[in-house]
Amino acid sequence: MYMQRKILSALTFGLGLWLTPVPALADAGTDLAAKLKAIRSLDADFTQTTQATQGKPESVVLGHIQAQKPGFFRWEVRRPYSQILVSDGRELKIFDPDLQQMTIRPVSQELSQTPALLFTGNAAALQKQFIIRAKKNGGSVIYTLTPKAKDTLFANLSLQFKGNDPLMMTLRDSLGQQTQIEFFRVKRNTAIPASAFKFTPPAGTDIIRE
Repeated sequence: MYMQRKILSALTFGLGLWLTPVPALADAGTDLAAKLKAIRSLDADFTQTTQATQGKPESVVLGHIQAQKPGFFRWEVRRPYSQILVSDGRELKIFDPDLQQMTIRPVSQELSQTPALLFTGNAAALQKQFIIRAKKNGGSVIYTLTPKAKDTLFANLSLQFKGNDPLMMTLRDSLGQQTQIEFFRVKRNTAIPASAFKFTPPAGTDIIRE
């Protein structure tokens, strides 16, 4: 449970076919940046699976994501427990109802520190911060991003697209743990109410500022 929540906070969600290379490095970055730039807003359900490590069973959580440029996102875990992450582009609020606690921290503008900004931030910064490669997987394309900086929250991250729709995000940390986030019922560039990116915790919530 603790590791799941740690991964969710970092945030800021099977390859049965043969993978064949597509564009060269520079073209892969340009292509991915174009796809992300075209996403003005994103609304989707997700399933997050953390792969087993050192004999521990895998864990699965279900939830909903809403993201909108510039820098707004709401990441809500609904099952098997509740957790809400909301950002207005300046601050990230992490509300844990089980602990009756909300943590508030500044949002890092480094994509390598806040992966959710891939859908809401500056797509042009991708090639400055990551080494990017792309491979085909049937009718979809998988982009693998490896941070150029050493002090990051993950060793590499991959984004899978079918056409212009994101299908999956996979993060791998330095210890080999893998978190896979599949997106369902994806809606791009639809209106999202401003209230989705505002959050006031219930009375009596313990507020922690970092």
